[in-house]
Amino acid sequence: MPSFEALQDKFQRTIVFRLRVRLADPGDVREAVLTAIHDAGARVGEVSDIATDGDGIDLDIDIFAVDDAVIELAHQAASAIEGCEVLSIDDLAMDTHRGGACEIRSRTPIRSNTDLRIVYTPGVARVCKAIEADPSLAREFTNIPNRVAIATNGTAVLGLGDIGPVAGLPVMEGKAAIFWEFVGISADPVLIDTHDADEFIAVVEKIACGYGAIQIEDVAAPECFKITRELDARLDMPVLHDDQHGTATTVLGGLCSALSQVGKPIGNVRCAISGAGAGGTAVADLLLHAGMADVVLCDSKGIVHRGRDGLNDEKKALAERTNIDNIQGDLPDAMKGRDLFIGLSKPGIVSVEMVRSMAPGPIVLALANPVSEIGRDDALAGGAAIYADGRMMNNALAYPGIFRGAMDANASAITQEMLMAAAHALADAVPEGELMPEMMDPKTHQSVAAAVAAAAKK
Repeated sequence: MPSFEALQDKFQRTIVFRLRVRLADPGDVREAVLTAIHDAGARVGEVSDIATDGDGIDLDIDIFAVDDAVIELAHQAASAIEGCEVLSIDDLAMDTHRGGACEIRSRTPIRSNTDLRIVYTPGVARVCKAIEADPSLAREFTNIPNRVAIATNGTAVLGLGDIGPVAGLPVMEGKAAIFWEFVGISADPVLIDTHDADEFIAVVEKIACGYGAIQIEDVAAPECFKITRELDARLDMPVLHDDQHGTATTVLGGLCSALSQVGKPIGNVRCAISGAGAGGTAVADLLLHAGMADVVLCDSKGIVHRGRDGLNDEKKALAERTNIDNIQGDLPDAMKGRDLFIGLSKPGIVSVEMVRSMAPGPIVLALANPVSEIGRDDALAGGAAIYADGRMMNNALAYPGIFRGAMDANASAITQEMLMAAAHALADAVPEGELMPEMMDPKTHQSVAAAVAAAAKK
């Protein structure tokens, strides 16, 4: 199994291409090609042998790079090896999303006129009239209870910022694919071309009758707070903003796992968070709900504290429920003497000295993507007992199971107790010696769904 450092090194390179090469001599040439790619600044992922009819061997080599220039250097380096012919080079992200990452398919085959008359008119009219007479039958005779709207305006897409809903659509389609593959939920991207929170709310409220739940996705703060609160109050169905609640659940799950390893109760933990946007705010609220002693948050202007000039209404409210001692200053001041650091902000802003100033044996969760606030080696050099980055704590560990459990329980909302149940389920699913469970293991999502459904029924 690759080391943590090797995985971190590879996945900091976010561009993935597949190089297909033909080797005249698969022995020494193979190693020379892989070495040349590495020396060009790329990292090698999966290498697959491809059957050929002629002499030699074809290889598919997945390569990871920080930008297109490194990909071209790797291409040139492989081409320069004697006995190696580059057959093709493919951009895997572009290829995967060509034509879209998801689609709607019929669950019922239509192979005859009789099939058509049953699925569509005139037979479907019987179903329509039954639902008209008893609207609750829609849960039995439509896909509503297994259908999620992924609603976005594209104002906070990944680390790309406000790129608009259409440019953000590939992310929504990726989310829809994850929903289906992990928990069998049908999810529809819903693009809302507005920056106005009230207009966004009105659109979602009007279309909500066709869905069993709403996921708010990639909507910027502070508008996302109003949107989520209003829709949660107006709609009789689960509403979740993944950037808030998915992040908070995943972080709490990882923290519970970490605390069990160091033998410290959450009630004794004092935390500093870098980032006071959607994710940081929701993480702070869930940690305090779980019983954490104190949380202090920092934004780009310093510690969020009562009386600070220029705070918007959301941050004024945040200051009232966090930072017990109302300390002031910047991130280094916030981290002094703290047991836990959570980074949801920018790369490279935490130093070894800042970690060293924390309480003995701190937990460092540096979750900025694709590059962390501090690397693992530096965090450990500063005395961190446990370190994790954003690749280890992926929201896809949490939100599929949260929705599956909430919808299975026919819940009318997603509560803090349901998020806590999901977090504890994640912690309970962690293999020995690891910090987080395996995202590709179906049991991970099944356990989260079961825990959320049980909490919803209490």
